[in-house]
Amino acid sequence: MKLFPVLLDSRPGYLGHSAPGSLLLMPLGRSTLLDHIHTELRQVRREKLTVVAAFEPTPAYEKAVHEACGGVDSVVYAAELGGHLSTYEPSDWLLMIDPRCYPVSGLWLEPLLDGLAASPQWVRHLLALENNAAGTRECVEFDADGRVRRIQRYYDSVTWTFAEGVCCSLVPASCAMMVDVPFTSLPQLRTALASRGVPSNDLSLPGAAFDLTDERDLLRLNERVILDLDLPDLAPGAALHLGPRADLHPTAQILGPVVLQDDVKVEAGATIVGPALLAAGARVGRDAVVAQCLVGPNASLPSASTSRHRLLLEGRETGAAPAPVYDPLLGLDHDSVELREDEDRRPSSSYVTWKAVAEGSLAIFGLLLLSPLLILLAILVKLDSRGPILYGDKREGRNGRVFRCFKFRTMLQNAADMQRELMATNQMDGPQFKMDRDPRVTRLGRILRAISFDELPQLLNVAAGQMSLVGPRPSPFRENQMCIPWREARLSVRPGITGLWQVCRHERATGDFHQWIYYDLLYVRHMSPWVDLKIVFATIITLGGKGHVPLSWVIPPSKFQENA
Repeated sequence: MKLFPVLLDSRPGYLGHSAPGSLLLMPLGRSTLLDHIHTELRQVRREKLTVVAAFEPTPAYEKAVHEACGGVDSVVYAAELGGHLSTYEPSDWLLMIDPRCYPVSGLWLEPLLDGLAASPQWVRHLLALENNAAGTRECVEFDADGRVRRIQRYYDSVTWTFAEGVCCSLVPASCAMMVDVPFTSLPQLRTALASRGVPSNDLSLPGAAFDLTDERDLLRLNERVILDLDLPDLAPGAALHLGPRADLHPTAQILGPVVLQDDVKVEAGATIVGPALLAAGARVGRDAVVAQCLVGPNASLPSASTSRHRLLLEGRETGAAPAPVYDPLLGLDHDSVELREDEDRRPSSSYVTWKAVAEGSLAIFGLLLLSPLLILLAILVKLDSRGPILYGDKREGRNGRVFRCFKFRTMLQNAADMQRELMATNQMDGPQFKMDRDPRVTRLGRILRAISFDELPQLLNVAAGQMSLVGPRPSPFRENQMCIPWREARLSVRPGITGLWQVCRHERATGDFHQWIYYDLLYVRHMSPWVDLKIVFATIITLGGKGHVPLSWVIPPSKFQENA
């Protein structure tokens, strides 16, 4: 069994008839996109590459491909790939890569290739999921008369799981031989294989992907690659790669990281602002300004011209619309969301660490001390009604990590189904559900809730590092999705058994969702040992939040009024 890399090449619309004429031959960093992919592939496999062109390859194109990358074995027209596949053994694998969907963090092949020899010959696809602004998408639903019924918010990778593209596919050669479709698109190949009944596994790419059919994303990828290069310093604030026979006039200025490939000429007084790439044979005229551009092979920029955020190709109109060079959403790490506040508004990392260790130790001590009471309550819960002793509902913890939040069961087993029927009687104004004399609550449950003993098992969550003694109320995903900034803020810390909202809320009868948001944000901004101690004391004197204390008693008005 062998693994053969296959790269799909295409001609995005923005290339037109300009050189270099294909996506794989586009300049990138010190070389080309083709060479860049080959370098990444060498870290996992060393077999020769096959380039499959969506267009009929000319001798000049084939020559350019081999010159750009010595690791290419053959160049094949996609319509004629069927004959080429006969050279493989049925036990071989094809690693098909489409650079039009290119991962922001580079090719992510290890999970795709993991256990390849021992696994059955199932197709594997690496998918890039859609990424939306702020990680969410909102859809408006209308009734038959065109009236708005509701606005539904979806969160990336949680409730919005649609594929944006296929980065690469691992296909058994035996399956590829049986599919009668042009190998020009991995999404089409994925559909064709599925229609033939070929079993497959889809792996989701961690993070976003560049759409290289869009020239703006090509610029973004180029910036990412240049910023990752270890370039020698030319001067403070400037780094430069100077290719063979490149001619940089002594009066030309380099600002930021810049790559000048072979035979580039930059004339007197020109200014190059990086990240920028000038491909082989490019010319920059006297006093011209090039800011964060990708200048293609043999392209010539006239004297005294200004080019900013552009893809500049030989024979292409240079007046194309400017393109932003970097979209911050492409670099967003959803596993480490932080509250965007000034440093003095964030809890110090030392306190967060100390708080976790101290509270975990206190939780273990509390479990040991209260073990006779916990055992007695467990017996009573079991005798009172049918069902498990503990109820573990899924809640979102710090950075959105889901965990089971344990409580003594205080409701009937079918409480979730009953809630849908009782929704019209909900007394809350937000995503929570609450009603007086809730028929789902057991007899013992009413007593446990009245004295807050139902929450004692949450000490297990604190001991496991999933919760804190003090923090925002642990909530499920469906509640957190109601307000994006609030969700990001409250999930930047661990949820708590008690918190600022529980001890300060005072609009229970009319619904207090906005108060809930306000108090959670205040706590995250002003989290400190002194605030936590005050909340613990307030929890005791209010009997677990049955009453309330003034907010000013916990946080001085001089601190919270400026954020009101």
